[in-house]
Order: sequence, then structure tokens, then C-alpha cells
Amino acid sequence: MHRRRWRQRTTMNLPPEICAKICEELGQKDRVTLCRTSRLLGDQVQRLIYRTVDLRRCTAQALRSWCLAVTRHSELAERVHVLSLGLPTDLASSSDLGKIARALSRCLNVKELSIHPEDSGPFGDRYESAMSSIQGWLITKCPFRLTKFSHSYFKNAFLSEFWTPQSDIRVLAIPTCTEKFPCYDDQLPNLIALEVGGVGSLPIGRALQRIQLRWSRYSAEELDELSALGRYSATLTMLNLVQTRMTEQISTLQILDRVVHGLPGLLHLGITEFTELKALRQLKIADRFSEPSPLTALAKFTRLETFVFYTQTITGFEDFTLDHVYELDDHLNIQRFGLAIMEACPTLRRADVGARIFPDSPAGASYDYHPRQELTCTATRTSISGAVAFNYGTHFDFNAVAKFWDA
Repeated sequence: MHRRRWRQRTTMNLPPEICAKICEELGQKDRVTLCRTSRLLGDQVQRLIYRTVDLRRCTAQALRSWCLAVTRHSELAERVHVLSLGLPTDLASSSDLGKIARALSRCLNVKELSIHPEDSGPFGDRYESAMSSIQGWLITKCPFRLTKFSHSYFKNAFLSEFWTPQSDIRVLAIPTCTEKFPCYDDQLPNLIALEVGGVGSLPIGRALQRIQLRWSRYSAEELDELSALGRYSATLTMLNLVQTRMTEQISTLQILDRVVHGLPGLLHLGITEFTELKALRQLKIADRFSEPSPLTALAKFTRLETFVFYTQTITGFEDFTLDHVYELDDHLNIQRFGLAIMEACPTLRRADVGARIFPDSPAGASYDYHPRQELTCTATRTSISGAVAFNYGTHFDFNAVAKFWDA
């Protein structure tokens, strides 16, 4: 009994900074549990729970509960700074429409907002824009002033009133936008990072520092589009290409040659593939292919610091000069290719290489009926000796390594 009382008195005397540190070390589920059981730590936990809210894959009931909480308790709504929502495409017929609108109107201090269709893909959205909602009024009248905004949910034509007051936005992702950029020249004056669905959607005259493109790797016509990126060479430091419609007609070597010609001073370059689930299910192992080595093109970059390359369809790279093939079939071979990249481009500090492999699978097996695995290798050049160190992974996370969203 005495021991329990002593422990209780000791805990009650913990300074706020220690309580905050304890709460920061907990996972979200543990924070929710602690919020219900501890009066002492409840306020600190609640602050963290509501500061970053991720409702992309929650149940309808969880979404309703959150909406009710922030609508009834303004102090909770004002704590929300980062909010991610996954909304059903039939929201117009849902009774939850008004609840979501009221909840968003209470969140005065949101700085980073992400709204995408529920069950969206690895980049937080669906590529097809036909599912876009016309319910732009959900956010048009909201009081918050964002610094980062990402959506593939609304039709941009129904957000015309939204852009003007959002003068603080620096990072904008509208990956389903394949038409003209939806903002006027005097809107979003602080925009420096932009993701769109094609080169033709990039605004002319903006001093963009980061561009992320959904780019169709399909024919020479699409390859020519990359030449237009040269207009941003004075300010652009980062380019990420999220490739769609993969074919052998364009190689990674050709892509890098075209990019380095227009953007020789690029600091960060990322290339990955975004394939719709339906297309992945139709993919056969026999449909995958090898390519010429892109190392000669990488060597032309004179300032490149980071390079990311993730592939689901390329099996390896053939270096005809050295009569060598860089296979991408296990961690060791992926590491060898990563080392070759670092040697080809001595300014690189880091290279992330990832490949999807299909071990022990019959040649005709389709995507759904064979084991598959994502393998990654990160090569990092140490600052002291210049030696290259390696770390390995088993999961693609392009958004994390390509750092388009970083400040």
C-alpha cells in the first residue's frame, strides 16, 4: 500500500516537459489508451493525438466520432495542425456531409491538409480523375491557412474560390490535374513545390524549386515533353518522375539524358513507377524487361546529391561497354548497382535503389498468383572517408526517400 502511494506521489510530481517526452515516445494506439486512463498525462496525450490526425483508412464510425469531437470541443479542433482524410466518392448522398463540413470549419490552425478518395493507392490518391467530387464547398469557406495541400478528391473547377485566401501554400499536390493549372498568376504567390498529372499542367512563369510529375512513359512524344522542364532550370533543385504506362519504347537512359540536358544543375532526382492495381493484376513475369545501363547519363550530372530509383517492371541493366549486367533480383545485386551509381556520379551523397522481385515463380504466372517482394538498398557516402555504406529494406516508400514534402 505504501509503495503504491509513493509511486502515485512521484508520478504526480513529474514536470510537464517529462510528461510531454513520455507521450511523444508512445505510438498512437497507446496514446489513445493513456488518454482514457491517465488524468495527469491526458492533456499532453490529447495534444499529440489531435495535432496530427490521419483518417485515410478509418471506419465511417471513426470519422463520425472525430467530427463530433472537434465540433463540440473547440480546444480540440484548434490543436489540429496536420489532417489527412480519405473520403468516400459517394459523399454527396451521405448524411455525413454536413458533419465533415462543420468539423473542418472548426479547425482554425490546420497547416497541412490532405484529402483523397478512400482506399487510395501508395501515393495517397487514385490516378483516374473521373471519380473527382464536386463538393469543393467543403473547404472553400474554411478559416485555416495552409502551407501544404494535397488532394485528388475534388474537381479543381469547384475550388476556384479556395485558392485566393490560401496565399501561404508552399507545397501543392494535385496529381489528377491533367488540364491547365487551376490558379491565376496572382494566386499562391509562395508556391515553390508542385505535383501535377502532366507536363502540360505546369504553370509558366513560376519560380518552382520542386516538381513531381505523373508522367506517361509510353512513346517518344512523352519523352519530348521533358524538354519543357528546362524553363525551370534557374530555380529547380528537385525533380521526381512518377512513371505510368510503362513500355520498353523509352529507357531510363533516355529519360536521364533528356533531364540532364535541360536541368544540368539538378540536386535531387527521383524516378518510380505508379501502376494501377488493375494493371498490376494483369502483369506477367514474362512482360518484364531489362534496359541499357543509365550510368553514362548519371555521370553527366555535375551537382546531383540524391538519386532514387524504384522499379516494378525492370529486371536489370545491361552495360554494353563493360559487357556486364546489373541484375535487380536480390539485395546483393541491388547493392552492386547502387555502388555503381555512386561511382558514376561522385557528387552523390545518397542513392536509393528498389526493385520488385518474383522469386520461385513459373514464367507464365500472373501478378496475383506468385510470391513477390520489394527489395531496397540505400547507399550513403560518408563525409569523413568518402566510403559508401549500405542499408537494406523490404518496402517501397518513395514519398519518404524522395522528400518532395520536406520543408
